[in-house]
This record gives sequence, structure tokens and C-alpha cells, in this order.
Amino acid sequence: MKVVIGIPARMGSSRLPGKPLAKILGMPMVEHVYRRCLLAESVDEVFIATCDQEILDTVQAFGAKAYMTRKDIERPGLRVAEACRQKQLDDDDIVVVVQGDEPLVHPGMIDLAVRPMLEDPAIQLITLVADANEAEWRDPNEVKVVTDLKQDILFMTRSPVPSNEWKWVGPRLKQVAIMPFRKKFLLQFQAMAPTPYEIAEQVELLRAVEHGVKVRAVKSPYQSISVDTEPDRVEAEAAMRKDEFYPRYARREEEK
Repeated sequence: MKVVIGIPARMGSSRLPGKPLAKILGMPMVEHVYRRCLLAESVDEVFIATCDQEILDTVQAFGAKAYMTRKDIERPGLRVAEACRQKQLDDDDIVVVVQGDEPLVHPGMIDLAVRPMLEDPAIQLITLVADANEAEWRDPNEVKVVTDLKQDILFMTRSPVPSNEWKWVGPRLKQVAIMPFRKKFLLQFQAMAPTPYEIAEQVELLRAVEHGVKVRAVKSPYQSISVDTEPDRVEAEAAMRKDEFYPRYARREEEK
């Protein structure tokens, strides 16, 4: 069984056009994500799935594998699924979708996310979750997650849930955009019809939930910074200067 990572990346971000190629300490953001994913102990291979020639050229220039996909794909998992149709993978191989706007992704997040799937062949889909602070809980750009007692997802929403502020009920959890799929299920997921709550909330994994598929939530202690705007990029660059992993892959590139 292999563990491969697919990084979806496209130029058409409304808030930060050309986001995957935005420079952080002189390196394109997508390259940071790629090189950090390779540091995960459980990972056998990393590739990029894109619909833009500029990204393809950049990715190939720094030596990564890349696959071209259709431009009309809007969901990250579906873009990686199309790329997987061009690869030789077994049905039980694990394909981890890691967003291309997570330049500070911690390699341990990936190992943590895939561990339950390596231990239990019945699990088809996982997403990382983490505690949400007050600002994140109220931020519609952060996807909030509600789970059952087995840590399977009941619902995902951009609204602040649980919403009962008068009497505290349950944890405040947000989604962390690291999603391992069994390869066979990823292609089944691609073929599923879009669902009402998926469309209303603009949350990809609700498609699986609404079709009755169990989605396991795995809690992560690690912190990361998603880059959606120029201020996010500046924040990520400041954090990168103090990051423990950046010197490991930056040094290798300088030595070439």
C-alpha cells in the first residue's frame, strides 16, 4: 500500500490571483507545500494537480511531478481525483489531498491523518480537524465541523457551530485541509452527484456525508497558516523565518 499526496493548485483565486506562485522567502508557495509534504515519514510520492500552464512550468522546473486537469473543476479533491486517473495506483492506496495554500503544513499532520487509514481498512475518507479560537469560529472562511461520539462527521458549515453561546455545548472544531482518501473511493467520490448542503456551504466533503459515507475526523495539535490574501502571505512569510522545517529543504536547494 502506497501513500501519495496530491496538491491541487490553480491560478484563479479571487482574493489572491496566482496564489500558488506567490513567493514566500523567494520560493513559490506551492513549492513550499511540495517540499514539506516530502518530509512526512509515511509518504511515498508527491504530485501537483493543476489546470494552468504557468503552474505546470514552475512545478516541472523545481523537479516535481505534475498532471494537467480540466479548468472547470472547482473542488480540490475532484482535481486530485482527475489527476489520479492518469496515474498507476492500486485501489487501496491512500491519496492525501493537501491544499496548495498551506505553505507551513507540518509533516506530522500528514502522518497523523493517514495513521487510522493504515490501521483500519474500512476507513475510506478522513479529514484533519483542530480547535477553533473565537475569531476562527466566527470566520465564514473557516469550515466548522460537528462530529458524533465515534468522531465521524455529522455536519460541516461556515456558520459558527455549536451556536448556543448561553450554555456551552461541545467543542468548537474547524477543518484542516488535509484529506486522505482510499484511491478507489476517491474515484467514486468524483462520480457522485453534487449535493444540496455541499452547494449551499461550499464544502466539498459534505458530498460524501450527504451520500451516507462515514468521514472520520482526526484531531491535530499542529498549527498552520492558510494563505488566502496578501496579509496572509505576509504573515506566513514572517512565520517561515522561524520555522523548524524550512532550513531543511531550503538548504538542500541552495546546495544544488
